[in-house]
Amino acid sequence: MHGKQEILEKLTGIQSSRQSYYKELNYVVDEMKRKNKQLEVINQLTKLQVSSNWLDVSVSIATQLAHLFAFSQFILTVAEENGLSSYIAHLSGREWTCRGVNRAIRREQMLSVSELNQLLTADFPDSAFTTVLLRNHRNQTFGFLTLVDCVAAEDDQQQLFAQIAEHVGVAVENILLFKDVSKKVKIEAQLVQSAKMAAIGEMAAGVAHELNSPLTAILGNIQLLLRESKLDDYQQLMRDIYQCGSRCKKIIQNLLIYSRQEEYQFERLHINDVVEAALGLIGYQLTVSGVHLETVLAEEPLIFGGSRHQIEQIIINLLLNARDAMQELAERRVTIETSRRDEPEGPYIALSVTDYGTGIETEHLDQIFQPFFTTKEATKGTGLGLSVSLGIAESHGGKLLVESEAGSYSMFTLLLPILAEEEGIG
Repeated sequence: MHGKQEILEKLTGIQSSRQSYYKELNYVVDEMKRKNKQLEVINQLTKLQVSSNWLDVSVSIATQLAHLFAFSQFILTVAEENGLSSYIAHLSGREWTCRGVNRAIRREQMLSVSELNQLLTADFPDSAFTTVLLRNHRNQTFGFLTLVDCVAAEDDQQQLFAQIAEHVGVAVENILLFKDVSKKVKIEAQLVQSAKMAAIGEMAAGVAHELNSPLTAILGNIQLLLRESKLDDYQQLMRDIYQCGSRCKKIIQNLLIYSRQEEYQFERLHINDVVEAALGLIGYQLTVSGVHLETVLAEEPLIFGGSRHQIEQIIINLLLNARDAMQELAERRVTIETSRRDEPEGPYIALSVTDYGTGIETEHLDQIFQPFFTTKEATKGTGLGLSVSLGIAESHGGKLLVESEAGSYSMFTLLLPILAEEEGIG
């Protein structure tokens, strides 16, 4: 009976139909899993943060693409102001790492896929490239996605890669727009601050000129009185008047220098001289605020090329921030120090301002240089001081760094390239 049943199933094809059914079912299930994985990857790629830097963006894209494709390296290429920037991600152990390469290419038309691949061949001579375009909402090419040595590059994978590029293109375009808006906001903030400083400078110049005339008369008359032997009993008092008048005159001279527009011209400057000039403007204000100021100035000559007015502005901004950070403390101490610092790219002058006040919360450290960001009360800060100071530092080829611990201290360090003796200002 069992033999008859087996013969019947073979003749009717029942067993064969079952096998085909289960095989087809498994294929459909596998295909659904594959499609779900693709959708999951695309969903993750649309969540790229607009505030991310390009290195992190490239690593994020490479991490997701690795779930769908087998490749040795991933390259995100974006058209920026200075040309093409390529961000190359590769797997190091279990983590993706990334490096950037800038190409100073200026041309009206964007590179084609084949032209980009030719450029990449110089960096990866024995590799194959699978490249797709990134296009904006106006169908203009602004970048590329490239898989280096992709193991399988069938038509369906090429199509999938192109579909992914459409979604990535939206996220990358949003990042470019965010960077553009942030740059414009920063420029606007600098213009607002420049206008404010120009008004303050004009006012300071007016006040200084008004005070100069009576102060000149006071100093002249005191000098005449000091020569009178009949007034020997009052010599010490008159010397005190003369010294205080001379100090006021020096402050007025510093105000006039601070307010002059031509001070934006770059010149050879000694950092210690600039610090002393800034302290001449703000030192008394700090003293009456109860701040004990310690100065540790380098003995070696540290020369840089820059604008006296603008570097003074940074120093004053940092000192005022330090004062405000210690408003609630009984003991207020600020240290300003100059020194030489050797960095991988060359020697720098390091000017540090350290306060031992409230410090900065860790989550705020990445935001303090953004325009209009402030932790002060609404009436005590505009949020422009540090953003403008950073812009000035960068325009001098320098950096503005921060190190802080909440409830303990904050240290801001201005780095300026050291000017060699034979270097001039061009």
